[in-house]
Amino acid sequence: MLCLSVKGYSRILPDTLGGANFYSQQEGEEVLAHGKKYLDLNIRSLDKYNRRVSRQQEKLLNKLKRKEKVYAEKLKRKDSASYVRYQQQSLSFDSISRINKSSANISRIRSGSNVDSLVAIQKFLGEKAPFSTELNSNAYTDKLGTLKSDQQYNSYIGELINQRFNNLKNINVNAKNIGGFKSIDKQVFYAKEKTKVFRQINDEPSKVEEQALEILHGQRGFDKWMEQASGRKMPAGSLGASDLEKMGYQTKRQVTEQLQQKFGANIGGVQQNMGKQINDYQDKIKKLQTNANSVKQTKQSIHQLRSLNKPSFRINPMRGLPLSKRIEKQFSWQTNRATIDGKPAILQMAAMAGYKHTPHLIYGVGIATAIGLGQNWSNIKFSFEGIGVRTFVEWQWQYGIGAYAGYERMFKQAAFIKNSEIIPVQKENPHSTSAYNESILIGLTKRYRINDKMNGCIQVLYDTWYKEKGLRTPIQLRITTIR
Repeated sequence: MLCLSVKGYSRILPDTLGGANFYSQQEGEEVLAHGKKYLDLNIRSLDKYNRRVSRQQEKLLNKLKRKEKVYAEKLKRKDSASYVRYQQQSLSFDSISRINKSSANISRIRSGSNVDSLVAIQKFLGEKAPFSTELNSNAYTDKLGTLKSDQQYNSYIGELINQRFNNLKNINVNAKNIGGFKSIDKQVFYAKEKTKVFRQINDEPSKVEEQALEILHGQRGFDKWMEQASGRKMPAGSLGASDLEKMGYQTKRQVTEQLQQKFGANIGGVQQNMGKQINDYQDKIKKLQTNANSVKQTKQSIHQLRSLNKPSFRINPMRGLPLSKRIEKQFSWQTNRATIDGKPAILQMAAMAGYKHTPHLIYGVGIATAIGLGQNWSNIKFSFEGIGVRTFVEWQWQYGIGAYAGYERMFKQAAFIKNSEIIPVQKENPHSTSAYNESILIGLTKRYRINDKMNGCIQVLYDTWYKEKGLRTPIQLRITTIR
């Protein structure tokens, strides 16, 4: 009997005398444990993704219902013909919202999804461990079935939203862009972008998942089992339309559905408009060849053809991200020299949270603490000097260079003790009292990359009230790490 070692585990191959494949008990338990762990992690991840998408769609529909009413009122006042077309359509965001709240519709939706691969892995592990009551019970089957139904239903609701949006878009084009549609366009666009981010988060495997999947791939017959489960390597002549769709081929039915989702119920009118635009484009190309003066007009026509699918507003990429992706964590520290009037050298450490309003504009708040270090290297003495709050705004330019402005207030020890114990400041002023110091900082920042998950930043700032606080220099140098 021959023993083969693959990536940290052993497999016993059949001997030359023939017979069944024998696996060591230890290997079987290891494969089963990693397989169950992989299934559990993916089930948890997909469940979280489905819940996120469902909440996103529910919030979107609530907003779109209100905006559609406002748009309908404007349409009624300004274009009665388009309003009649609007009333003739049975589908609306309100009806989609009612469908979304009805859980009875979930069982009626049936289509392929990526949950099928998890079902195939479950069956593969069930074959390898036929006596495992946990793997062969209905627990995993029910969980995967629920995930598949939820995912399919979210996809169905998304298709209805797209269909209704494209119907309104066609009405709005014929109605000469009545105000109110742009806000609907924004909501739908950014909701799609957030869903893409949710999908990316779900598709990012953890180290435990990668390790478990690596061990499963090392099992004999796993790749063949997955190929059979997904329908690959089958002769194309023996496959139907549904089988070809599962393999990734595009069928006529899918093209028709995509056109229906993209252009709504008015496909014929859209085709006529597209044909007219193409003819106009070809005519202008001919004119370009014969008349050089039409170059500018032809370029404008080409630009219009290319921008048919572009949104009607300026895109802010940050709005397409969930809140957790728009928050950046900053940790900074700086030192101040000891002052002439006997104040010790100070080490300030701060933790801040910045909100990415746009790719270039960030603003946020934070907290800071000050620790005294003593007067010099010969007299090192640690002491608590205060705790403070910070607010800031940062505008990023190019090459990591940006402008910074912030307001800070540091509360001293006197702010936390009784009034009778407060030692008054020799030169008290509105910006430096016995209880607090405050600052307005203006300066430049330079960001640089540390690794895939962390960036660094050097800030050179000017303290406008440094004289009131008795500092030796107005220049503040800070080192910041950003996550």
